[in-house]
This record gives sequence, C-alpha cells and structure tokens, in this order.
Amino acid sequence: MNRSLYFAVALVCGASAVNAADSQRLIYGIETVAGSALIGDGGPATAAQIGTIQGIATDRFGNLYLSDTDHNRVRKIAATGTITTVAGTEIGGFGGDGGPATSAQLNKPYGLAVDLAGYLYIADLNNNRVRRVSPDGTINTYAGNGGPGSSGDGGQATNAEMLSPRNVAVDAAGNLYISEFGGSRVRKVAPNGLISTAAGTGIAGYYGDGGPATAAQLCYPAGLALDRQGNLYIADSQNQRVRKILPGGQISTVLGGLGPYSLFTPVAVAVDLAGDLYVGDTSPVVHEYTAANTWIFAAGTSTGGSGSGFSGDGGPATAAQLTEVRDLAVDLSGNLYIADQVRVREVATNGTISTIAGDDYSHFIGDGGSAIAAVLNLPSAVALDSSGNLYIGDTGTERVRRVGPAGIIVTVVGTGVEAAGGEATAATATSLYSPMGVAVDQFGDLLIAETLAQRIREVSTGGRIYTIMTGVTDTGTEPMAPAKTQLRYPRGVCLDRAGNLYVVDTANHRVLLAPPGGVVTTAAGNGVPGSGGDGGPAPLAQLNQPSACTLDSAGDLYIADTWNHLIRRVDTNGFIATVAGAGVDGYSGDGGPATQALLNAPAGVAVDDNGNIYISDTGNSVIRQVTTDGVIHTIAGTTAGFAGDGGPALSAAIHAPSGILLDGAGDLYFADTDNNRIRRLVPTGVVTPPLVTPPPPLSISNAASLSPGAVAPGEVITIYGSGLGPQNGVGALIDPTGLLANDLAGSEVRFDGLPAPLFYVQANQINVQVPYTVAANAPTEIEVFYQGVSVNTASVPVVASAPGIFPVAVNQDGTYNSATNPAPRGTYLTFFATGEGLTNGPNISGQPAAAPYPQPGLPVTVTVSGMTSQVAWYGSAPGLVGLLQVNMLVPGGFVPSGAVPLALTVGTAVSPNLTIWVQ
Repeated sequence: MNRSLYFAVALVCGASAVNAADSQRLIYGIETVAGSALIGDGGPATAAQIGTIQGIATDRFGNLYLSDTDHNRVRKIAATGTITTVAGTEIGGFGGDGGPATSAQLNKPYGLAVDLAGYLYIADLNNNRVRRVSPDGTINTYAGNGGPGSSGDGGQATNAEMLSPRNVAVDAAGNLYISEFGGSRVRKVAPNGLISTAAGTGIAGYYGDGGPATAAQLCYPAGLALDRQGNLYIADSQNQRVRKILPGGQISTVLGGLGPYSLFTPVAVAVDLAGDLYVGDTSPVVHEYTAANTWIFAAGTSTGGSGSGFSGDGGPATAAQLTEVRDLAVDLSGNLYIADQVRVREVATNGTISTIAGDDYSHFIGDGGSAIAAVLNLPSAVALDSSGNLYIGDTGTERVRRVGPAGIIVTVVGTGVEAAGGEATAATATSLYSPMGVAVDQFGDLLIAETLAQRIREVSTGGRIYTIMTGVTDTGTEPMAPAKTQLRYPRGVCLDRAGNLYVVDTANHRVLLAPPGGVVTTAAGNGVPGSGGDGGPAPLAQLNQPSACTLDSAGDLYIADTWNHLIRRVDTNGFIATVAGAGVDGYSGDGGPATQALLNAPAGVAVDDNGNIYISDTGNSVIRQVTTDGVIHTIAGTTAGFAGDGGPALSAAIHAPSGILLDGAGDLYFADTDNNRIRRLVPTGVVTPPLVTPPPPLSISNAASLSPGAVAPGEVITIYGSGLGPQNGVGALIDPTGLLANDLAGSEVRFDGLPAPLFYVQANQINVQVPYTVAANAPTEIEVFYQGVSVNTASVPVVASAPGIFPVAVNQDGTYNSATNPAPRGTYLTFFATGEGLTNGPNISGQPAAAPYPQPGLPVTVTVSGMTSQVAWYGSAPGLVGLLQVNMLVPGGFVPSGAVPLALTVGTAVSPNLTIWVQ
C-alpha cells in the first residue's frame, strides 16, 4: 500500500546557481590530428591492418570472410586478394537493421557462416544477437532480442534471449547452429525462424555422452562445424574436448578427454569434404584427425605448446609458429584457413603455409604521408617538443611516431616488431615492447616508458637509443642507482622544468624521481596498493596502479591514480592530497566540488599555468576539467564512440582517452586510444554564464494526503523543488544497521542538522521521514543536500500530529476498495496513514515496525459520513516505516451506500477525507 509514496507528482522547475569561474572557462571544438579509419580496404589483404580475428568463413565462390573483432567489422577477401568491409563501422554498438550492413553497428562480432544462397551470418557477441547480411548487403537481426539470457525455445528466434553467441554454422537445409558460449548450450534456428536447443542443459559441466545432446552438459562451447553427413562438431572448450552430435541427436566425444588425443582448450573446428576434422587449440597448434582415424599436426610446431609467434611462411605449416588460433575454415578445394590472431594464414593442400591477410601494423601504416590519413593502433601517450613536433606512443604498432608542424607522420623509434631491442643502436632500427609513455626534455631528448620491457629508454637528438632505468633486482633501499631500480610495468614519464624525471612505476604502485645524473628516490607511493595517506608525506601514501603524471609551473606533481579513480597532487613540500575523485568509480559531480565527483579509471592528467587541471576520464570516455575554484566540468565527450570532428567537443564521441597535454596556445591534445587517433581540443569561445536565479522555495506536504502545512514527528512527507537529486528516481535502501538510509544517490535531508531517513529521491521530489527528535510547537529547519552541496532550505512548524490517509483502502477479503468493489456493511476495512506523531514504541527514525507494534500516544478515532466507527485495531504498519495501519468496522444502516467520506482524528488533528465505497 505504501507504493503511493513513490508516485510521480507535479514538478517544479528552476535554474541553478552558476559558479563565478564559469565566466573564465573555455568552450572547445574538436578535431583529429593523427590517425584514421583507413585500415586497408580496397587494397591487398596482405597490406591491411586487422585487429584480433575471432571468426572466418568461406563461400562457394572462393571468397573469405573474417570478423575484425577489435574494429567491430566483418571484412571480405575476394578471390583476387582485395579486402573490403561488408558489415559494421568502426564504432561498436547496435543499430542499422533494415539498411546497408556497411552502415550498421556491430559489437564484437565473432563467428561467421555463409549458406548456399549467399547469406552471411554473424555472431554479434556483445549484442547477444545473430545478424544476417543478405546478398544485396542488407542487414537484419536473425536471432536474439539483445537480452542476456537463454530463453525463448519454441518461439521466433528474434524474440529469444541468447547469452554470448560466439560461433555459428549452417547446414545444407538452412538450419543455423549457434554456440551460446555464456549459456553453455548450442541453439538451432530452423528455416522457419523457430529456435530450439540442439545441445546442452544450460548448466556448465561435462555429462551425457551416449545420450541425447539436449540432456548433456557443455562447458563454454565455441567453434562449430558440420560435415557432409550432417554431423555437428562442437569445440567444447573448457571440457578440452570436441563433441559430435549425430543427425539423430545423440552426443559423444570424438577427441580430447582421457583418450589418446589430448587437447588444450580447443576453440575452433572445421571439416573438409573428405571428412578430415581440424581442431584449433590454444597451444597454439592446429590438429587434424583424418577420415582414416590418424591424428596429425596440420599447422604449428609439432611439439605443441612450444610458444606462440609468427614464422614459417613459405615452408611447411607444421614447422611454422602460430600466434593465437581463434577460428578455422576449409574451402571447397581443401585449403585450410587459420584465424591467427591478427592475420589469416592459409595452409595449401601441399602443406605450405602463407599469410593471405593482415600486416600486423608492420609496414603499411602511413608513414611519410599525412598524419590524418595514417593508421594508429591503441595510441596511449603524447608529448610536444619546443619545435612543435608531436610525439605519439603508438602502443599497438610498437613504435613512437612523430607528427611535424606540417602534419607529416614518421616513425622515430621502433620497427613494428614486439620485442625488447638493443642498446646504443639507431632508434628506428630498434624494437620496442609496448611504449606507453613519452616525454621530451629541455634538450630535445625523447624519454619512453617501455612498459612490457620493464624499463625507461632515452633517444638522443642523434637518434640512438639507450636504457636509463631498469634493474633485475631492486636494492630495496634509497637512494637507488637507476640501473638497479626494478620497475614493474611503468606506464608514464614526465619532467619538471629543472629536468627531473618522474617515472610512474604502475605495478609497483609508486612514482619515482630521478634527477639528472642522480640517484632514484620515491616521490609518491609506498608500494602497497591502496588509497590512504592524504595530508601526509607522499612516499608513505598508497597509490593503486597509477598511469600518468604531470607537473605545474610551481613544481607540484599530479598523478593519475587510476584504480583509485583519483587525481592526486604532491606539493613541493612532499605532501599528498586528492584534487579530483571520490575514490569509487562512476560518473557524476559536474558543477560541484571535484573531490566529491566520481571518475572512472583516469589515465591521463595535464595542468595549465593558471592551475586548471585536465583529466582523461578514461572509463567514462570524456575529458574533464577542474577549474581553480575546485569545481569539475566535462569539456569533451558524450558517449563512447567516434563522432563530432569539426563540431563542439561537448557533442563529440570519444573512446577511452588516455595521455593528455597542453600546448602553449591553449590547445589540448589527447590520445583517443580506442578510436586509434590523436585528437585536439581547440578553444572556440568562453562559457556564457546564465542569469543567476535563486531556486524556487521548497514545498512540503503530507506524503499521503499531499496536503501542505505543519509536520509531526515520524511523519512521511514529500518535498518538492529542483536539483534535489538524480534525474532518474531512486528508491529506498536499508543500511547495514537495518534502518532506512539517510543518504540516497547523493541526496540528503537534514532536520535541525540531523540526517533523516529517505524513501525516494529524484531531481524534483524527495520522500522523507520527519525524525522523531523534532520538537512539537517549534519550527524545524529543513535543509536538502545533493552531492554534498546545499540545495535549499525551509522552515516548517511542528505539531503533535498531522494525519493524512493514503488514497487506497483494502476490503476484508484483501481486495482494493473501489466503486466497483464496495465494502459490505459490517465487514472490516483497512487503511494506512502517516503523521500520527510520537508512539509508545522506541520512536527510532527509519526503523521498520516490528512486534509488538507501537501505537500513537494520542487518541485515535475514525468517522464515516460523520458517524464514529468502531476501530478494531491500530498501530504501526508491520514491516513499514512511518505508517499507521487502522482496521475499522464498516458501519451498518446509518451510513448510505456508495461513496462516503472517511476521516481520521489523532489527538485534535483531523485528516483530509478519504472516499470509500460501501455496499
């Protein structure tokens, strides 16, 4: 019955106050300065850039299809070797059904299949759907409604739920099989669109060989394949088996388990026309089980598990190294295709292996041309030198690249090969291993955090590279020699104006300081992950996987304390404090104190000469600014994606920004990491502050009757106003002490300074219980807070009782009383009220009523049509907070039939009437 507490009511609108610093804030436009979506389409597939390939399939015309999963696309390699995109854009999401597949959004496409009519089926993993592309290029959803689940058998496949559809296969009759990776089932969609379960019970495990497949257990099924006889093969990955389902529905293990043919996490299967079964194993190798029951290696070093890599093209496939087998396919000629991480490799019928798609960002990345036409891969850091050259830590291509003032991009460090290179060699001929931080010193030397090589490198102006900090052992005492300072996954470097180098030693949860020619000491972090230490010496404080650093003109050090979701500052005296973030992940707080805002894994920080702080709020895919008054604002980004170049930054979509810096002109550069671009924010104006208007006064009413006026101790009231809480309503929570919480989604209401229990909060309405501690016959001062900021106040008289009845009553048979369901005379009727005042119970605010149920301290009477009615029982409503339950007898012949008024009197206060219906 207390649901009426949560019903929407009239809204009150009003403008909020604007901070004076808004008049100094800049408005930004956004543009790309490096990187593009030009990843090889229209050219030879061997020169294309492809992300992780999770699915491949062939059609009867000799075309090969691949899921470019990292780029949210499906691409096609024609028999001529030319690659194009046939479905998806660069941006992950869901959309485009009924239109061209090349304009639609996919979200991590995995397995693929092509039927005899030329329809392409795509396991759209993160959308929990299977999409189908028709021969004319139109895309539609073929199975799944987007809900994460495993339901809908017997109905249309488009109405069913699926849980992580990973791989697909289609038979000659047009039946589509879907491996439901998260649901531990294989589903089947018949040509009429009806869905059923072909294998698995939905419970992960191993059981059922020799019986019906629908009664068997699977454990994370992955790859699927069909042979010419209609047998279905399943890569039952976590059972380390390949299972086989006969056309009659019986399941068995054909490879793996305790037999002689052991497997290690099989994820892919394929069958050729001769009946040979190929299995892709994460060892990484490809096994072949021939129709003659012979077990051989088809690709990968024959020892199996000898280590991943890339080698062997042009020679025997069994002597080649594979990087990571993700899927398999066989064409009509018997050629085997392997989705080998970022390449497709072909094993010809003579056993020779070659690469037919994917360059692994080794050669064709746009060097020597325009930076905005170049290909970047997961850029993570940016730096500028005094000549205006922009340096990019292009992590995925294993390079550091430079964009000159004319906009031409070149590689200055790295070969594109992921490896720890040598010493004192030419930087362009030396391999890097995950460059994730870059900086340039006052002499023009380039500093690099080579993360997976666990070291800091320096490239001199002469172009030679040296290691300046690393060590296989840590002395454990300070000061430490740079060569004996052990690093663990360092991700950031920055320099102050005196040339001191700071290293963000991420996995050691610290920031190190290395003066020129000096020894290394700790600038912040004690090596133990945590968030403590604010206000004390920075070396004794705790950090949690920090990612980046910067310094202001005064020498203060700023740290992106990534997994604490904070920005920390170390002043020149060595003391640490938080300047942004509340210490938990989320996205909130714009327009309020930065230290009460929620950030999500910030991985970049910059500071201008005025003291404004700029943050790559990575997990939220936005750029935020903390102005000098400590207030936080979003200045770029809306949702994760790519859009908006040439327009306002606040309308743009960015995706997982990381490294960030300011140039001398006020432009802000950042690595838009998951968009594979470097983008720039350019000032286009200043914020025009709106007129400062005081908020409208708070309106206070009884939550049951909605009547305004004085309040009583323990009464549930409704407060109307603006800016009181989140835009979307949030219901009550019970705190660990068993009471209604006093802080709900950042909203708080205080009576005479005492926080009160909350039932519901929303921007324009709060339902709250008046604390029992308010004193009758004296006004109570009410103050509403949101996100720690006072929103509004009100002064309201307090009376001993202020009863109001909720607009619903219950007949004796438990049904709601209404005009069509009146209460018979002489039966009992129950109704609920609030505002009865102090009770004979404990009077603990926010406590759900429990037996023995308290009763009001003042007399209670009920009248119906002015006639006093017999009250059978009254007291605090069981299990509810602040509500009075009254059970009364419906009067006999003195009350007319139909709608009649009911009133409740507590003490001397009378409630507004409730209409009830009498038979």
